[in-house]
Amino acid sequence: MSSGFNLLSLKKEENQQSKEIYKQHLVVGDDLFSVALYKELHKKFGADKVALICAHAFNEQDLSPLGPSTLRGEANISKFQTLFPDVDLKLTEAPSEFFKELKWRPFGGRAKSEKLLWNEEFFVKKRANFNIESVFPFLNEEGLFDELEAARIDQRVVEIEKLEASDSEAPTNFSLKVSNGDVVGCEQLYWAQGPQSFFELYSDKAELSDEFVQFCEATQSPAALYVRLDYEKPVTDKFETLFIPLSYTHEWGHFVGEFNCVGDEGHQRAEFVTFMDKDATTEEEITKKIRLLKKNLEKIFGVKNEYLTGEFIKLSDSSPCLKVDDSAFEKIKSDWSYLKLASVNGPIESSIIKDHSCVDSDMGLSNMMRALSRHQEITLNL
Repeated sequence: MSSGFNLLSLKKEENQQSKEIYKQHLVVGDDLFSVALYKELHKKFGADKVALICAHAFNEQDLSPLGPSTLRGEANISKFQTLFPDVDLKLTEAPSEFFKELKWRPFGGRAKSEKLLWNEEFFVKKRANFNIESVFPFLNEEGLFDELEAARIDQRVVEIEKLEASDSEAPTNFSLKVSNGDVVGCEQLYWAQGPQSFFELYSDKAELSDEFVQFCEATQSPAALYVRLDYEKPVTDKFETLFIPLSYTHEWGHFVGEFNCVGDEGHQRAEFVTFMDKDATTEEEITKKIRLLKKNLEKIFGVKNEYLTGEFIKLSDSSPCLKVDDSAFEKIKSDWSYLKLASVNGPIESSIIKDHSCVDSDMGLSNMMRALSRHQEITLNL
């Protein structure tokens, strides 16, 4: 079994003489959308002008969507069909279910679930599934991970500074100090770790406008613990999105997940997520939650842990916001023309969302669809 506590592994420090590195285009991130941006930049500008900062080597788990399906809600599904009309979508009409009094009960029925916390309400919405390779064909490329390793700067960012570019040959609009003391300069910065983390790492916060600070702080979100469990035999015939309370006596939230069939031999995969207070993401708390999930699955489905053939665990220090105030960033974007805030909490141009912002109560795009829309917007403007 393999486990990947990616957040906890970001603590490598190297003692060596620091050096300065320059790349015209610099991507910072550790997920699928970071890699997708790198690939587009690499194709347009060439390997020598593009780099990717990530403090761990990429693997298949990093580039596959984790947790239950994240394309949900009428606005998101409608926008996906508009942007990707040729991609097959599998719509699931069955409502999500929660476990209470030893029974599975549908949302929208007479029974009431335990209180939903943080981002959990998103997973009650109607969902759609699609093959991620149909949107990002590069995932099937041979040698992909070797290419990423060659481009990767194996450090974490510890400080960001915005500069006034003076060198016309190598204009430096941002300077990033990384964990071994090196300084990485770039003309264009593609930040895929969320606006809040950009703000936290910014060196001189006093020079930031109130509007920019407010936008970043409004994207604060809880940490997300993803747990993927592979079983050698079928666990359940339930394929709805499932909510399992962490406690029936305290408002601690849920494990939210789905089961999927894998291969032709009856194997099943469970994909769960639970949201955590960032201040409570100790290794002890994470281990406690993983044990609780396995215990619940054993109780509910009668599945023994000896049927597990693999597991993958990832802690992300942020999670998708259900609402991002795109209009707030629109007012200040001219001050940040060399910064592209990407991925699930990145701001989207008003023209992108105008026709979809009121399709349902979400008042905009979120999660997977926000990340896909933001990626398309950035790449179309390269």
